[in-house]
Amino acid sequence: MAEKIDEKETVTLEELAISNSFEIAAMFNIMERRGLITRTELEEELKRLRTVH
Repeated sequence: MAEKIDEKETVTLEELAISNSFEIAAMFNIMERRGLITRTELEEELKRLRTVH
């Protein structure tokens, strides 16, 4: 039997997308500051992934 979800614990798709975007941006910013990746590398990888999918 499915467990009932508390409405106070649910989030909208918009909230989920925004949260996910902030988390990805934060990870990229940390990696860029540490010299692990450049903005160009990120942009190139995004282009590559978009053509694959």
